[in-house]
Amino acid sequence: MDVALIIPTLNAEKDIPALFKSIMRQTLQPQHILIIDSTSTDNTQKFLSRYPVNIHTIPQTEFDHGGTRRLATELVDADIYIFMTQDVILANQDAFENLIKAMCNNEKIGCAYGRQLPKKEANPLSAHGRVFNYPETNALRYYEDRAQYGIKTFFNSNNLAAYRQSALRAVGGFPSKLITAEDAYVAAKMLQEGYGIYYAANAMIYHSHNLSLVQEFHRYFSVGVFHRRENWLIKEFSSANSEGLRYVRSEIEFLIKRKKIYWIPLSLLTTAVKYLAYQIGLHEHWVPLLIKKRWGVNKTFWLSDTVYGGIQE
Repeated sequence: MDVALIIPTLNAEKDIPALFKSIMRQTLQPQHILIIDSTSTDNTQKFLSRYPVNIHTIPQTEFDHGGTRRLATELVDADIYIFMTQDVILANQDAFENLIKAMCNNEKIGCAYGRQLPKKEANPLSAHGRVFNYPETNALRYYEDRAQYGIKTFFNSNNLAAYRQSALRAVGGFPSKLITAEDAYVAAKMLQEGYGIYYAANAMIYHSHNLSLVQEFHRYFSVGVFHRRENWLIKEFSSANSEGLRYVRSEIEFLIKRKKIYWIPLSLLTTAVKYLAYQIGLHEHWVPLLIKKRWGVNKTFWLSDTVYGGIQE
């Protein structure tokens, strides 16, 4: 199969050496590597010129989580598109190979995503997020599994994910405008069309962030906005609340087991911030656009946003 690797970048100078060292040692090398750079102001493009890549530059104001990836699939033609982000490192040499192996053997798999391992500097809360969301065993889920897995049915991550071009076309590709979670959006659409979503636990990357309370607020406010505007996801795959409670219990057990009990107060505070931010995002129609521009993680999303049932400035 013809494989294209696509990576959006912005001021990725410090990330490029380790990222591309892990890419160049892969047993399966993509036929195309496309970089969509949002007009970096550091040496990103200079560093990228050392590698066999094509660079397409866009203004920072035009970046969109869905639209930019949609643009990438229009710029390069391939049977399989592998998407990564600039802040990851492939953990095993056969990650790409393992990621798409199942797709080659089963035409009904529309998307496959890999396993995330915490970086060495990850704090206990960040490390738990990787353990909770990325188990050690492979999994394949279809639309019929939604009663058992709820919103986890369409869980997906573009930190490392592969998409079959024909499946992307069947669901209309990535949306042109989306505040966040373009990977989950496409996965859910594929499930509705009868495709399977595959979790390749043997395709591994190092990826984690130690987010502050403010960063968590911005992130979950954006998730709330996403779920409000795409409320068909909750209707089709049930509410996010039950999964959130399971996560909280798991995190406390994780901290106790690893003798990190002193992290529990921050864990509970973080949970409260996430819940508050998510609920505000769900009720964004009461939030003035000026405030939403400050709170959303994707600042450019709001530049062309119209009033969404809310208070006009």
